[in-house]
Amino acid sequence: MSVAIRNLTSMPLIVPLNSGTNLRLSPGEVSDDVHDVELKENSKIEKLLRQRAIAVEPCVVEAGGAKAGKTAGAEGEAGTAGVEGNARGSEVSAPV
Repeated sequence: MSVAIRNLTSMPLIVPLNSGTNLRLSPGEVSDDVHDVELKENSKIEKLLRQRAIAVEPCVVEAGGAKAGKTAGAEGEAGTAGVEGNARGSEVSAPV
């Protein structure tokens, strides 16, 4: 099962994982998917949870396998950029 880790503090955190890698999270940042095995029996993760420095959240996965929110946001940004670009182009080429 995959989870996401959210930094609840107002300063950057380094979160050590069981595999020996570290996550660097900016204030309020949410990590990408992390396997829950990385967090099991990890005393440093438990300490950060007790201090309420991090929150561990389950990842929401849609039927297609994509995370909800990330896919919609990426499509929305691309679609908006295209519309804005066309609007500007028509303003410039419109006869005065």
